[in-house]
Amino acid sequence: MCWSVPFERAGAVRQFTSHRGQCSFSGLWFFATSGEHVGFESWLERDRLMLLDADPDVVGVSSQPFWLCWQDEDERPVRHAPPSA
Repeated sequence: MCWSVPFERAGAVRQFTSHRGQCSFSGLWFFATSGEHVGFESWLERDRLMLLDADPDVVGVSSQPFWLCWQDEDERPVRHAPPSA
């Protein structure tokens, strides 16, 4: 398969929203390595982005760039957008 967009430039398949009373912590981290904002949905994801941004071997990162789709044991469709990669 040939991609027309570099992996680290792929847009997220979901929006990173926040609202009053929300249990998780989501937002955007300015990824200095690439000069782009990268979305996160938890403190853990944000901390991992910070570590990746400080790693000189990392050239870019993309957050939730695709859906993983499968069927559960009852053959119902399931999907998941993986966090930053």
